[in-house]
Amino acid sequence: MPQGPVLPPGFFADTEIPDGGDHLRLHLNENPYGPPPGTVDAVREESERHLNRYPDADCRELRERLAAHFGVGADMVAVGNGTDEIVLVTSLTFLREPGTSVVTTATTFPGYVMSAASVGRTPLTVPLDGTHLPVGALAEHLEAGADLAFVCNPLNPTGALLDRAEVTRLLDAAERGGGVVVFDEAYIDFAGPDHEFALRAVREGRRALVTRTFSKAWGLASVRMGLAVGPAELIARVSATAGALPFNVNRQAQRAVLRALEHPEHLERVRAGNARARELLGKELDALGLAHTPSASNFVMVDVPPPGDSAALAARLAAEHRVFVRALDALGMPGRLRISVGTEAEVGRLAAALRAVLAAPAATA
Repeated sequence: MPQGPVLPPGFFADTEIPDGGDHLRLHLNENPYGPPPGTVDAVREESERHLNRYPDADCRELRERLAAHFGVGADMVAVGNGTDEIVLVTSLTFLREPGTSVVTTATTFPGYVMSAASVGRTPLTVPLDGTHLPVGALAEHLEAGADLAFVCNPLNPTGALLDRAEVTRLLDAAERGGGVVVFDEAYIDFAGPDHEFALRAVREGRRALVTRTFSKAWGLASVRMGLAVGPAELIARVSATAGALPFNVNRQAQRAVLRALEHPEHLERVRAGNARARELLGKELDALGLAHTPSASNFVMVDVPPPGDSAALAARLAAEHRVFVRALDALGMPGRLRISVGTEAEVGRLAAALRAVLAAPAATA
């Protein structure tokens, strides 16, 4: 099967767009509501007091607090420098032996393919089922003996969400085939706790890894903190690999997350604000005649009208209106945009920019 998308050089260059001013960042799925109360002060205090000191390499207090938050034992939690590092370390752990194999979808977060390539593996990639995860195809590969599977839930870039039966099917297939399924739930906080089927399964003893991040709904993208929850045996293997990267979670990140966990109500505020703005975005897109995919996350995938040049439309929005969205060509879905939801005010500005660009002749680009 073909390899999934690999990001072109400079793909993340637009993360350097100046913050504030009149730039509207709707291309990186950032949280416009900011972090929980006190986290900025916690980072500042940690920097002022201990910038010259190494952090706790074992992240003991952090892992204990995370374990309490997720309802598991501390030996069931591993932490890393963002979910990206967790994904890489997972590949290094379970794909190091010759002949090991990994499966994921052809259209999703490219880090899965790139991390597998770092250990010399070319993933089996299966096409989406429309805009949904191809659960049947993934299960077939797991039952056939794939050693590792990366499953993005909700799915980036479509926003599709797995139900309980689909999660169970993947867990059953992985256990029959002897592999490990990794549920990357970077965006699950926007869907809400009623959809945490994979995490509940791990609590009940199922053999899987669930990754989470503090970069999205928690609003802590700058400090980089991700984690994996899973059976103690799997977490021990992942942690042993990560031992080659001592001090990977810096002091500021550890303090920020510890402070953030004191305010679990923050997630509900963010979830509610995101839901209102996402509903408004859907209405604005409908009014513009732009087809879009239902989403459980903080982004919406939008079809670009003929001739379907998503890169050109994104470029015009940036150049003419300083509104930044993500063209999905590099993620294997040409003709579509992924638009971060933003606040309700930001949705209004986006809609105005789209209306102006779509009304103007393409020759003005």
